[in-house]
Amino acid sequence: MTVTYRHAKMEDIQAVSDVYWASVSEVYRVHGFETEHSVYHPVNPYYTFALREEPEGFFIAEDAQKVVGATISWVRGSLWFLSHLFILPEYQGRGIGKVLLNRTLENCIRVGADLLSVITMAFNPASIALYMGKGMYPIESIYLLSLRPGSARNTPESPPGTSREVLGRSSRQWEDISLIDEEVLGISRARHHQFFQEDKKVKGYLLRYKGRAVAYAYLWPDGRIGPLAALQDAPYKDVLKAFIKLARDLSPELTMMVPGSNKTALGVAFSLGFTIRKPYLLLSSRPFGIWERYIFHSPGMM
Repeated sequence: MTVTYRHAKMEDIQAVSDVYWASVSEVYRVHGFETEHSVYHPVNPYYTFALREEPEGFFIAEDAQKVVGATISWVRGSLWFLSHLFILPEYQGRGIGKVLLNRTLENCIRVGADLLSVITMAFNPASIALYMGKGMYPIESIYLLSLRPGSARNTPESPPGTSREVLGRSSRQWEDISLIDEEVLGISRARHHQFFQEDKKVKGYLLRYKGRAVAYAYLWPDGRIGPLAALQDAPYKDVLKAFIKLARDLSPELTMMVPGSNKTALGVAFSLGFTIRKPYLLLSSRPFGIWERYIFHSPGMM
């Protein structure tokens, strides 16, 4: 086996997707989780976006011109985030993941980011050990929750005093969103919002309480809620109920990635009939984020 490493190209996207699904399906199988998307394996549109916007963080590993692994990372301000790292099951345990991780970390060093972070499955000790070896340690538990059709106990009503705006191209809206991100996450991430806005099926909303912008959320056609971020002085339970009400109008099944410290969101979710599907971990080289005011989009985009 002679494995080579290089930056990804657009013609690699389908192969990268195939490797991802093979890798994640094997992890699910080994740890007793039902394999999702067992028939149709879609290509994550973020791969094309990442290659277009931040190609310096996108590497692949090849064996005889066959893609056997890939990694994607992004940088926002001082934060370097490992979005994806996956290897074909038959190539795991050969040090390929370590090499790919080192390659993408070179970009972190080059741009001067000093905060390293990643989200991984809490039931995958090999990945956790790899990241801890690079100085990223668990700082937050995350729970993927789901609400199945017909299992909802009730539907929250939009609370009084709140109003919503569909996200568009208003400069005022993006200023409000940037302020929310800065307070909750400590970073601004216009590129992520650009990606969300490019998907015409997603619904983005800015929530105002008594006229003031206090939160935003993206609601997806498959029922995913997130990312969702709210200012510390926002009426958070009301914010959650307003967005869940909107999401229920769009999809009969809902999912959310909720931080373990977000007790308000967990309480609201369980009262409505959500259940835990999978556990994840947020690892970081140092603490950051106000996670009790946040709901994640995905392990890859935080």
